[in-house]
Amino acid sequence: MSGNYDFARCVRILSMNTNLLGKLKEFIGETVLFPSYSVRKKLSFRYLRGCGLEIGALHNPLEVPPGVTVTYVDYATREENIKKFPLIEESRIVATDYVADGCELAGIAAASQDFVVANHVLEHSANPLQTILNWHRVLKRNGILFITVPNGEKSFDYGREITKIEHMVDDYELVRSGDEARFKEKNRTHYREFVEISIPNLHRVQRNLKTYSTESERNAYIDKLARESSDDAHFHVFTKPSFTDFLDYVIANYAVNFSILEATPSRGGSEFVVILEKMD
Repeated sequence: MSGNYDFARCVRILSMNTNLLGKLKEFIGETVLFPSYSVRKKLSFRYLRGCGLEIGALHNPLEVPPGVTVTYVDYATREENIKKFPLIEESRIVATDYVADGCELAGIAAASQDFVVANHVLEHSANPLQTILNWHRVLKRNGILFITVPNGEKSFDYGREITKIEHMVDDYELVRSGDEARFKEKNRTHYREFVEISIPNLHRVQRNLKTYSTESERNAYIDKLARESSDDAHFHVFTKPSFTDFLDYVIANYAVNFSILEATPSRGGSEFVVILEKMD
C-alpha cells in the first residue's frame, strides 16, 4: 500500500513539475530575451482549417494544424531565393508553389481560399489598403486572414513616424486615380526613412549589413530602390493601436464583412498578430 502511495505521489509531483516547467518555458518563450513563434502557432491551430495561401514564407513557414494544406506564394522561385539569401540555410527555404506578387494575388480566383497568411508582408506593401482588399477578395465565406506585422516601437524601424490612416488612404486613392508621379514621390520618402533610420538600427545587430555613411551614397541607394520600385524596404510603420485602428477604418469603409477576431502581441512584443474573418 505504502509503495503504491509513494509511487503515485512521485508521479503527481513529477507531473506538477513538468507542467510548471512547461509554463515557465512558455513564459520565457515570449519574452524579449527568448522570443519564439509560439503565439503564431497557437493562433494557427485555433483558426486555420482547409486549404489556403501563405505569402512570403521564405525560410519560416507558419506551423499549421494537421490536415491543413498550404500553397506558398512568392514573387521568386525557391532557387532564386536561395541565391538572394545566401546566409539562410538552403534546406529551410520553402518551395514556391505559385510565383506571383503576393500583395496582388492577381491569378487567384475570388472566394477560393479558406485562409491567407501574411507574416511580415504588409509593411512591404506601398499600398496596404489595396493589399488587404486583394486578400479579402480571395477568401471564402468565413475565411481567415492571418496577418503579422512588426511593432514599429520595438523593431529596427524604431524612430520612424508611425503611419497615419490618412496617409494609407491617400496612397490607395493616388493609385486608383492614376497619379503615379505623386505615389512614387511618397514612396521615395519611405525609402529615405528606411535607409537613414531602419538600416542603421538593423546594423547594430547585423554588423555585416551594408550601410550608407555619406549623403551621396544614401541618395544613390534611394535612387536605386525607387527606380526598381523595390519592396525590400518597409514602407509603413505600425503599432498595435495604429494597425487595429487602420483595420477598423478599412472594415467600416471598404470591407464591411470583415471582422477582427484577435489582435495579440508576439515575440516579446516585437510584433503582433491580427486574425480577421470574412463573414457573410
